[in-house]
Amino acid sequence: MNQVKKSGGVTTLLTASIAAALAPQVSVAATHHHVSAQSALERRLEVMEQEMQALRAELEASRAKTEAETAEAKSEASRAAQQVQAQQTKVDQNSAELAKHEAKKDDMVFFRGGWASMSHARSNELLVNNNLLSSSSFGSDKAGWYVGAGFDHRLTDDTFGISDDLALDAELMFDYKNYGSVNNAFVSSQLGGIRSQAQVTMFSLYASPKLKYTGIQGFRPWIVPFGLAINVISPPSSGVTVLNPGLMLGTGLEYNIFKNLWVGADFRYTFTGGDVGYSVKTAGGKTILNGTDTDNYTAGAYVGIGF
Repeated sequence: MNQVKKSGGVTTLLTASIAAALAPQVSVAATHHHVSAQSALERRLEVMEQEMQALRAELEASRAKTEAETAEAKSEASRAAQQVQAQQTKVDQNSAELAKHEAKKDDMVFFRGGWASMSHARSNELLVNNNLLSSSSFGSDKAGWYVGAGFDHRLTDDTFGISDDLALDAELMFDYKNYGSVNNAFVSSQLGGIRSQAQVTMFSLYASPKLKYTGIQGFRPWIVPFGLAINVISPPSSGVTVLNPGLMLGTGLEYNIFKNLWVGADFRYTFTGGDVGYSVKTAGGKTILNGTDTDNYTAGAYVGIGF
């Protein structure tokens, strides 16, 4: 039994010796393990720091890109707003000009009437006061009356930049002129002596530019520097023709009496530049068929309605 106790003591001693011998190694291993864990943690922290820096850089880049895109979008929106504003300004200007034009009512329709006269009375023509059997001269009155109407259309308020107080219109007008009745001895002779009378008339169609002075409120003098006149006469000329063109000149003035209602007076002269008939002289020197002169002039008044 003593031997057993002795053996157990030896074992215990041996175990203690081994533990004492191994204790420094275990301590070193633990220390080494602690150092290794710390190093790994530091490396992980460094990696995390690098990742955070990368994320910050990416975030800053994204923010800068967003700010740039926002600035560009704002600039584009500003340009679009400026374009819209400029277009709106043009629309407003055009609307204002249109409203101003509509308010001014520069176009006009007018109705005329007054005194008319031929430069030369129609006489000794084939169908007007002609007597083939006698040397008597038959004359006719060259004065009469006229009625007509016309239309003015405003082309430009400043005559294409020449003057702000000088407007240019286009005028289209017609009138009917009656110079009274005349005898026709030739027709009477063919009818067995029955007296024959005919109305001497003329229908004229005009197209011309018209210059109006607009510098005085409500008062507009004007001139027609030239115009085309187409004249249709009745009875026909000695050459049995009825149509003769000519040059028309005119002047007048008009006054605004109420809103778009105007009254005016005018004088016009039409020069046809030649005869539409022909003449025949007998052996004794008598003219039995003379030419037909269609030169004429009018003076009268008119009432106009602006629109």
